Amino acid sequence: MPRARRRKRSRPHASRTASPTFLKAGLPCRIGATLSLREGMPMITPPKSLLARLGRIGRAALALAFACALMPLIAHAEPAASAKHPAGSVVQTERGPAFVPFDGATYNPNAGVATFAALPERFDLRNVNGASLVTSVKDQGVYSDCWAFGTLSSLESNLLKTGKAANVDLSERHLAWFAYNGADDSDDASLWAAGDSFVTGNGNDAYTQSGTRDKAAATLMRGYGAVDEAAAPHQAEAGMGGVDDGLRTRSDVRAQNVNYLPEVNVFAYNEADDRYDYTRDASAVDAVKATLMERGAVDAAYRSSGQGDESSLHWNHEESAYYCAYEYDPYETAAQVSNHQVAIVGWDDSFEKEKFPTSYAPFPSYPSFILSQDPPEGDGAWIVKNSWGEDWGDGGYFYLSYYDTTLCDFTSYVAEDATYAAESTEHVYDGIYQYDGAGMGDGWWYSSTPMQFANVFEARGFETVSAVSALVNEAGSTIDLAVYKNPSTIVSETGRLDPASGELMWSTFQTLDYAGYRTFELGDAAFEVEPGDTFSVVSSIRFSDGAYQISAECDDGSYEVAKTECAPGQSYYTDEPTGIDNWFDLALDDMGGEGASDDFWFNNATLKAYTVQTPERAFAILHTNDVHCGVDETFDKEGNATSIGYAGLSTIKKEAEAAFGAGNVALVDAGDAVQGKPIGTLSEGSYLVDIMNQVGYDVAVPGNHEFDYGMDRLRYLVNRSNAAYTSCNFDNLSAGKTEFAPYVMEAYGPTKVAYVGITTPETLTASNPAHFKDADGNLAYGFCQDETGQELYDRVQQTVDDARAAGADYVVALAHLGERGVAAQWRASTVIANTSGIDVVIDGHSHEQYERRVANEDGEEVVLAQTGTQLQTCGKIVIDPATDTISAELAKPPVTQDAGTAAFIKGIEDELGKTLDAVVARSEVKLRAYEDDGFTWAVRTRETNLGDLVADAFRAELGADIGLANGGGIRSDVAPGEVTYGDAIAVLPFANALCMVEATGQAIVDALEMGVRNLPEPSGSFLQTSGLSFEVRTDVPSPVKLDAEGAFAGADGPRRVQNVRVNGQPIDLGATYTVASITYLLRDGGDGFSMFEDANVLVAEQGLDYEALISFIQNDLGGVVAADSAYANENGAGRITVKGGADPAPLPAPKPGDAQKLAPTGDAAATTAVLCAAALSALACVCGSGLAARRRERVENPARLRENLR
Repeated sequence: MPRARRRKRSRPHASRTASPTFLKAGLPCRIGATLSLREGMPMITPPKSLLARLGRIGRAALALAFACALMPLIAHAEPAASAKHPAGSVVQTERGPAFVPFDGATYNPNAGVATFAALPERFDLRNVNGASLVTSVKDQGVYSDCWAFGTLSSLESNLLKTGKAANVDLSERHLAWFAYNGADDSDDASLWAAGDSFVTGNGNDAYTQSGTRDKAAATLMRGYGAVDEAAAPHQAEAGMGGVDDGLRTRSDVRAQNVNYLPEVNVFAYNEADDRYDYTRDASAVDAVKATLMERGAVDAAYRSSGQGDESSLHWNHEESAYYCAYEYDPYETAAQVSNHQVAIVGWDDSFEKEKFPTSYAPFPSYPSFILSQDPPEGDGAWIVKNSWGEDWGDGGYFYLSYYDTTLCDFTSYVAEDATYAAESTEHVYDGIYQYDGAGMGDGWWYSSTPMQFANVFEARGFETVSAVSALVNEAGSTIDLAVYKNPSTIVSETGRLDPASGELMWSTFQTLDYAGYRTFELGDAAFEVEPGDTFSVVSSIRFSDGAYQISAECDDGSYEVAKTECAPGQSYYTDEPTGIDNWFDLALDDMGGEGASDDFWFNNATLKAYTVQTPERAFAILHTNDVHCGVDETFDKEGNATSIGYAGLSTIKKEAEAAFGAGNVALVDAGDAVQGKPIGTLSEGSYLVDIMNQVGYDVAVPGNHEFDYGMDRLRYLVNRSNAAYTSCNFDNLSAGKTEFAPYVMEAYGPTKVAYVGITTPETLTASNPAHFKDADGNLAYGFCQDETGQELYDRVQQTVDDARAAGADYVVALAHLGERGVAAQWRASTVIANTSGIDVVIDGHSHEQYERRVANEDGEEVVLAQTGTQLQTCGKIVIDPATDTISAELAKPPVTQDAGTAAFIKGIEDELGKTLDAVVARSEVKLRAYEDDGFTWAVRTRETNLGDLVADAFRAELGADIGLANGGGIRSDVAPGEVTYGDAIAVLPFANALCMVEATGQAIVDALEMGVRNLPEPSGSFLQTSGLSFEVRTDVPSPVKLDAEGAFAGADGPRRVQNVRVNGQPIDLGATYTVASITYLLRDGGDGFSMFEDANVLVAEQGLDYEALISFIQNDLGGVVAADSAYANENGAGRITVKGGADPAPLPAPKPGDAQKLAPTGDAAATTAVLCAAALSALACVCGSGLAARRRERVENPARLRENLR
């Protein structure tokens, strides 16, 4: 702990004159005199009746009494014992609490140096090249707020001098009121003036409390004012009330620096003699002059006595000249005896010293009774603007001798670098971060131990940290200042935060010419923060004698001076040069150390930070859909890249972050990512989530295939994912709410984007329907499904409206709806046409590739985009709020692969490959799942040899009359050559169990009709058959009717399916047949096959589909699919005949804006192999190390524990 020592405090001294706080004009005195008040200048006129009754001795005694009223009484207030130190202490003065330095020379870095060159003999801000750079004289009237007038005269003049204003009039009333009526506005939503500490009025009238530059500077630097006079006009008469609290943090102009200039009258504490020694520093006069010429009027204090309408010992009424040669007692300084603040606006070196009074006869009847003072040492005077109205002095001005011994507190207020425009000033900074609203305390402290202090702030919005400031107590001090972003290290020794950890954003080391408040601009090092970020300002201030300033507010607990509060986590200190081992929290740890007074404690550090709101800028949304485990970059026969792969996606993301900024790039997925290949099947999606975490996804919507592993597994995957999942229409019916958040709000700078998730209602049948039912077979989950689509439109619209009400600037629908092959009421374009308020729809499900514009319900264009499947492209939406434009494009292969992501994926695949590459069979022919173009599903529109083979395998495995396989479940070709375990799983990646039922001929025909209802467009419900043949007439409209859930509800009209035969014989609609397939179709109603729900189940579950395929080839075909077998023809054995209908129109060449069909889900040949579930658990920890933290998380999360993969 530091051995902090409290600086010497002088005890409050007795008032030297009748306090102006309690004097009113015309108030009768006890002795019958009348006191006419000007602040600090009682004018005493004894009544003649009293003089007549007194004898000569009595009149002499009375004269002496009046003389004493004009001269200060000596008060012997012995200071507390303390080692000498140049800072000083806060003492009570006639102007209120004031900081008094122990060594006034510490304000004088130029002491003893030659005077400034090129200073004219006379300078007057009232006439600088014909222009006046001061504002008009005002009248403070009956109030004791001269300090507010002096302060704002300096600030006003600075605005005029620097050209920031042509005409300005600031409100002294506002400054005086809020200097004593602060508030804890740490929750201020305006981003300005947040702070815990504030100056307290202690229940007294703000306008009669008096004040000092410490109070004025703290109030203005806090952000309370200054405001235009019209907002809170001052009045001279009694009865001026308070100021509306709503004006507290209003600032029409802000002070950016407050320079405490060198002192002319220097008081240094002499420890040996226990007194203050007085000296005069002539060079300080030149420092003030230079400031007048450079920055405008200078605020100053002095002791006013007898400055009335007639001359006095100190006041020459005819010349408007004032001079006081004050005789100090050993314990006094100028700051203690001064009682009036004014504004110095110029000087005149030739103003004759003889014009200043040196003697005065107070009573004309007794000319021999003379009061006298030492004459000035030389000519010269300051030109001073007073606040007693234009009818006083020389139009409100007077001359004040350079040699007045009470002059002190020379202060220059420097305005922000902004053009003043009253209420419409465009300020340099939009926000301030601070805790030191009082800016002072009841004592100033120092330490001989190297000290650092810090404030840690949490960002309130999307801002750019642009400047910091510090309060420095001595001129000539050195300051070591640094700013860090997101400090997070906890010091092991103390358990406190190390504010000097995190990323160093800016630093400086300077020797400061003046004391006071100094603002340091970060310049090119300015950096952006967003909600959740923290940043720290860390300082070490060293005095000229080598001691260190304790840069923190100090309070004696009385709240007489300031209400200073410090909360944990705000301010820190350390007494080590590097602060590595022992940072402490000022709110929790006693900094006083051994021997410190229990009556004093430290609060917040006197450090601030200034921000500007981060401007709106363009941001990019990268999007994918229907990846279906297509994790790797793929190539065609010529070696051309046909997909990007996740490693390529990582490269695209990094390039976008370099172009737009890391905080202005999002990566989102529109569903169906975790299923489709062995890497997904055998890990039940876990490996896909891990890879997506590695790449850095932010938001995702569940597609229908995210549900394939069951609800419990989906919840596990969502919890494992770093992306936020959203779906506004996926309802948990038993809980009465959506399973996931209806929307996710993200921010890019100040721009808020709501991602509204929409999952296709087809999911109820497109995934396993059993997953959405409770134990009694009742629907437990829903997707806002109805026959018209209105329920879905209403839910989407309500969610969009909610997001807009929550502050969304843009709404992006992250949808898994699709276009081609989707029920019309649930297509993405239909949802757009029936809603409003959506700006972009990022779509999936139909495996198409397009970017086009679709009109919404209000006729406004909405961007609709989809990227196809298996990462064959990556979409990029660019939104520019500044121009309110939205563009869309697709990134296509080839793309450079990111080495880190590629290595992560390879680690997973290498482990899988040990088992998946095992050869289980051989094929002499290509087994077809999709067309030669590589973009169109074959098994979803017609018979293929692979479809025949799969259906035959199901039928043979269970010995059924008929075998059925839905085309949507067959996901990959098999190339001629060796067939691996992984190839089999790639063909049937869902790992569905086989089952067998008894079904009527009518149910079987209905199933065939259901499967061909979308022809000639592809459909996953198209049935490949075994033991059964049929014809399809595509020129006949489909008679199929669907219910609200998309399931078969009957057929109305002529049938498309004709000439159905079982083992060569016409089907008997009333007979029963045994049917083998997967539980998804026969028991769960998948793809809408509700016609089997009442069928008699003969085999509930037996083996997995891909195991049956391997077994059939090995046992029934001798391990080889021969070239002369029933599977030799890639187009099948003639079991399904399509007749009478027109073929689908040929697809046009891809071009921007047109819909374009993409590759099927599943590679031409599976390149990965399967590892049994039991062996996968050993890989869990290996994969865990690669998890990437969610992009917007600000604190690194520990790696998530993996459950063993099944």
